[in-house]
Amino acid sequence: MELLPKGRSGIRQEFADRGKADPSRVDEDMDSGRLLLLVEDDELVRATLAEGLAEAGFEVLEAEDAETALRMVASRDDIAVLLTDINLPGADGFALARAARRLRPGLPVVYASGRYREPDAKRAVTDAPFLAKPFSVSRAVAALQDVISST
Repeated sequence: MELLPKGRSGIRQEFADRGKADPSRVDEDMDSGRLLLLVEDDELVRATLAEGLAEAGFEVLEAEDAETALRMVASRDDIAVLLTDINLPGADGFALARAARRLRPGLPVVYASGRYREPDAKRAVTDAPFLAKPFSVSRAVAALQDVISST
């Protein structure tokens, strides 16, 4: 089954090393539901947000595009929430969220974008909050906690 649109360039064959979680570093006392997949193509934005979310208690997996992120969703059943930029190289965040929900129907999703002021209701998955860039780490944490607690 093809989950992402065909004809997109930039499909990677391996996870980026930074995107892989090292099981030996997982905090055994971490609350369940705190493993986050952050999908952002801007490396500086991704690194800054990942650091802030980690400081807030999330374990963060990182991906720079939808294809890499979807492989992570397919291989990791412990991902509790997906935070994705909408504008990504190749498949966009809308396509990623729809494909991720086909693999994991109850997966909470939070969208983020600097171009959109609200998500396209025809393309967005249901029950997915939206963060307009720029946003604070505390705003992201609140949105993530809300969407996780509602599942």
